[in-house]
Amino acid sequence: MKKIMILLAFTLLLFGCSERPENTPDAVEAEVVVNENIIAVVNGDEIELEVFDKYYAMQSYDFEKEFGESIWDIEQDGKTMREIRQDQTLDYLIRVNLIEAYLKEKGESISTSVINDAYSRYMDSIKNDEEIKAYFAANGLDEVFLKRFLEDQYYLRTYEDLLLEEISNDPNALDYLFKDKIIRYKTRHILLEDQVSVDEVSSLLNDEENPADFSDMARLYSLHSTSAVKGGDLGYILVGNMPAAYEEVALTIEPYTVSEAIQTEYGYHIIFVDDRQMLQDMIDAGMPEEEIETYKGDIIQNYAAQETVRFFEEMKAGATIELHKELLNKEQSNDE
Repeated sequence: MKKIMILLAFTLLLFGCSERPENTPDAVEAEVVVNENIIAVVNGDEIELEVFDKYYAMQSYDFEKEFGESIWDIEQDGKTMREIRQDQTLDYLIRVNLIEAYLKEKGESISTSVINDAYSRYMDSIKNDEEIKAYFAANGLDEVFLKRFLEDQYYLRTYEDLLLEEISNDPNALDYLFKDKIIRYKTRHILLEDQVSVDEVSSLLNDEENPADFSDMARLYSLHSTSAVKGGDLGYILVGNMPAAYEEVALTIEPYTVSEAIQTEYGYHIIFVDDRQMLQDMIDAGMPEEEIETYKGDIIQNYAAQETVRFFEEMKAGATIELHKELLNKEQSNDE
């Protein structure tokens, strides 16, 4: 069954030029009288419950299709999946509001013609998909809303692109990322399920008289089948792409020594580091310039993604935000 994949589809459709309007005025903090149809107020801008419902529907379709309607009542960390998705939708709407205001102050905008063109192309792409069109109609996802959503995606993408460009052209940021910094590391690991297994394998690896070979132990004991057949070898891994606990060991343990077991969401890992490389090490080893640039680009992208989140959290912390989530409970009671 075809999924909507709206976020990706809309993002890919936006390749138009931007236009520069006059800067918008600063947000004015003021006391706002909120009625029963307002789910949130962000720096004085009201977000209506009807708007929230449409975004919630947009972001829930694929999830419900994959797991069924009963998924919403399943609890995780003390909240139902419905409550978690409601929180995610509210956070998305707050993010869009703050980022759009920030970019408009910087003179960013998108032309109506670009939005119209993207909308036409998207609707043409689903013209034979009756299920998606029926879902849109049932949830009020009409032309006005979909064009609004397209505009949201433009601002979110522009925000990310501007930050990426800023980091890419900032000598201080590049020094921070690349100067005397490990870029990638090569490790082997043994993934185990419980502490009993850890104790057994560790004792064999650390036997003073006849220590077991790490690769042999990985083949015999590791639960990670794809690396186990290669003696636990994970190959070279770009910094930032492994769980934090794993990476901390990979970046600090003495090479060619067996680590203490550490725990991640996947289980217990015993780690052996074969190599760590800085940018200059990769150049000295004769790595092609194109490959070097790919590594650098990936690292800048990872850092920009972290900075995107951090900067948004700063904007959020400095904003005046009122939430009226009690309306969600009232609406749910009415539906029942």
